[in-house]
Amino acid sequence: MKTAVTVTQVVAIRRNSLQVLSVKFSDYLQLTKFKLSSLVVITTGLGYLIALRNPLAAVSGHFLLTMFGSFLVVGAANAFNQVLERGTDALMVRTENRPLPSGRMGLTEALLAGAAMMIFGLTVLAWTTNWLTTALAALALTNYVFVYTPLKLKSEFCTLVGATSGAIPPMMGWVAVRNELSLEAWNLFALQFLWQLPHFWTIAWLYREDYLLGGFKILPVKGEPNSVTRQTVLYALATVAVSIYPLLTGKVAPVYALSASLLGTWLVFFALRFHTLKTKESAKKFLIVADSYLPLVLMAWLLTKQN
Repeated sequence: MKTAVTVTQVVAIRRNSLQVLSVKFSDYLQLTKFKLSSLVVITTGLGYLIALRNPLAAVSGHFLLTMFGSFLVVGAANAFNQVLERGTDALMVRTENRPLPSGRMGLTEALLAGAAMMIFGLTVLAWTTNWLTTALAALALTNYVFVYTPLKLKSEFCTLVGATSGAIPPMMGWVAVRNELSLEAWNLFALQFLWQLPHFWTIAWLYREDYLLGGFKILPVKGEPNSVTRQTVLYALATVAVSIYPLLTGKVAPVYALSASLLGTWLVFFALRFHTLKTKESAKKFLIVADSYLPLVLMAWLLTKQN
C-alpha cells in the first residue's frame, strides 16, 4: 500500500511538473506574440524565396537559419515591447492576461528572455547571412522598441513609425540572398508598410475602448470613426497599387496580373464593407482577409516570377 501511494504521488508530481512547464512555455509564446511573429517571419521567408534565382536552393540550412534568426529578433522586439507596456497592458482587457501584467512572469525574467533572443538572433543572422541583413534586423528592433512603443502614448503618427519596423522583415529576406537594397527589396518594404496601416487601424478600431483606457494616442482613438474606416479603404487601395510593381519589372508571368487583381479586389471589397457597415463583424472579416492577402500576393509573386 505504501508503494502504491508513493507511485501515485510520483505520477502526480510529474503531472504537475508537466503542467507548470506547459504554462511557462505558453507564457514565453505570449511574450514573443507568437502568431504575429510567425506572420512576420513568413513574409521574411517569402522575400527570401522571391530573391532566389534557383528555387531549389531554398532547401538549405541557410534559409532555415535565416528564418530562425529573424524569428528570434522579432520575438525579442515583442518581449521588450511588453516590458515597456506592462503598466498599460494591465489596464486593458485585451492584454491584462499577458505574462507580465498577470504576474506569471517577473520583469527580470522577461528582460533576460528578450536580451537572449536579441543577442542570439542577431548573432545567427550575422553568421548566416550578411551584415546588411543583420543591420536591418537591428534597425527594426530598435525603432520598434525605443521609438514606436513610447510614441504610442504621444502621437497618432506612431503607426507610421511602427509600420516602418514591420515592413523591414520581407526586405531582410531579399537582402539575405542578394545582399543589396534593390528596387524589388524596396517594393517588398512598401507593400508590407502600406498593408499594415489598414490592418492595424482595424484592430485598434475593434479595441478602441481598451486603447483609450491605456492612454494610447492612435488614430482610431483620436479620430472620427468615418475618417478611420475611410483611410482603411484608401490604404487598402494603395497596397493593391504597389502590388502591381512586379509586372512593371517584366520579371513575372502575365498571370500575376490576374492573381494580384483578384486578391486586390478581395481586399478592397472587404475594406469598403467595413467602411460602410462599421460593425465588429465587418471589421473582423476584413482582418481575416487582410491576414490572408499579404502572404497570398507574395506567394503569387513567387510562383510567377521569371529569372
